[in-house]
Amino acid sequence: MKKEFLTDKFFKENTVKELTAQFFVYTQIQEPLLTEFASDYVRKYEDRADEEKETLLRENNPDILLKMLRGKCDVINQPLLHQKVLEHEETLAPRMFEMYVKSLNTVFIENSAKILARTQNDYSEELLKILDEIRSPYAMSLACITLGFIADKLAVPMLLNKFYYFKKFYPEENYEQGALLGLMELDNRFHLIRK
Repeated sequence: MKKEFLTDKFFKENTVKELTAQFFVYTQIQEPLLTEFASDYVRKYEDRADEEKETLLRENNPDILLKMLRGKCDVINQPLLHQKVLEHEETLAPRMFEMYVKSLNTVFIENSAKILARTQNDYSEELLKILDEIRSPYAMSLACITLGFIADKLAVPMLLNKFYYFKKFYPEENYEQGALLGLMELDNRFHLIRK
């Protein structure tokens, strides 16, 4: 790793855009209690998801949980769904990786990125191995955010590579924001910036 890449200058020249899907997902990973609080608040005024909540509390079928990750779950119940998936992470994580490589379903992609950042087991190596195979640039962008939360500093060159790849091939899409946020989180965790 060339340490001069992660400098104050790098982050000043490449700023975080707060009004992007990537920043929204990053914030939800960073502060999962905010999502739970928002769901609890909405639940006080809406009962549309109460029946689904009761069903979800009893659900242990991995196939059904995966189906729910693809959008078959009210957004109010997503924190509970994430918790249920995390209870079965050893069974579901390998299947999620297989699906993540091919998926174009943004709901599944976002749910998976958030869940993989919170697993008890470290899946950073698995995520790094599939990063170049991920079909959706949006999914690849969010995978970079997840890596910022779970990988070690050896992931920096890969995230830098993705950052420049997205800037070159998707200059209007904000996909580079995922890699930038991942790098920012790695710096927050390991203090990598060199003056």
